[in-house]
Amino acid sequence: MIDRHPGLNDWLLLLFLALIWGSSFILMKEGLKAFHPEQVALLRIIITALVLMPFAFMRRKKVTLKQTQNMVIQGMFGNFIPAFLFPAAQTHINSSLAGILNSLSPVWVLIIGVLFFGASFKWIRLAGVISALTGAVVLLVFQPAHGSTGNAWFGILIVIATISYGLSANIIKRYLHDVHPVTITSISFNIVLLPALIYLFTTDFTELMKSNPQAMISLGYIAILATLGSALASIIFNRLVHHTSSLFAASVSYLIPIVALMWGVLDGETVTAIDYGGMALIGAGVYLASR
Repeated sequence: MIDRHPGLNDWLLLLFLALIWGSSFILMKEGLKAFHPEQVALLRIIITALVLMPFAFMRRKKVTLKQTQNMVIQGMFGNFIPAFLFPAAQTHINSSLAGILNSLSPVWVLIIGVLFFGASFKWIRLAGVISALTGAVVLLVFQPAHGSTGNAWFGILIVIATISYGLSANIIKRYLHDVHPVTITSISFNIVLLPALIYLFTTDFTELMKSNPQAMISLGYIAILATLGSALASIIFNRLVHHTSSLFAASVSYLIPIVALMWGVLDGETVTAIDYGGMALIGAGVYLASR
């Protein structure tokens, strides 16, 4: 499928997507005040699937078996796996650092695209990859006290999530370009609804709902995260991949750290010069990799 030059509507959607996803980290942080990381992930998946269930039901007959198989793979890498990695990381690092590291996504879109999907390669893009990965290493190595446990190395979980996003974006562009974004998002989430429900009720979720006074508030934040950060945002992202390119859609990561840092500062998190330096290296790298 030939990439289309982004128009005004695409740029507006990109800005809106950055606002939604940039706010996701602080919402996860609030959810973790009452629930374990895997419960935050499961609740996010379940609520998103329930919100999108009517769309999945209406569109289930519009997809082929092969498309459904590709949506299962895309959903695992684009939704399921990252949903667990982000809250697990944020039990050890703050939301600002998580937001900055998340901006590596376009770099992995490029790397995976070149290695496995036949994307074009330019030397300037290699310079971008080196710059972005250097920025990530700076943040991980020189921020030993940047989080609740004093171990920023848990940020590697965020890096793994961005690799997963990179694979997901390439799958959409190559194999699901002819499937509507709402169809992709709704079906991929509902495929995992039943196992997620079963898994959730093997944990102490019901006990926490009864005993933890923060539980309802945290559940409300997770519901906002699921509705906006997963359901709506995934549809917007898939739409951008379809109508422009996977690299343009992933360039939302330029803006996400700014929103995440803003929320982090408002929530009392410390932002250092190393944060800004690492973000600058990653931002420059993402820019070059997108050239």
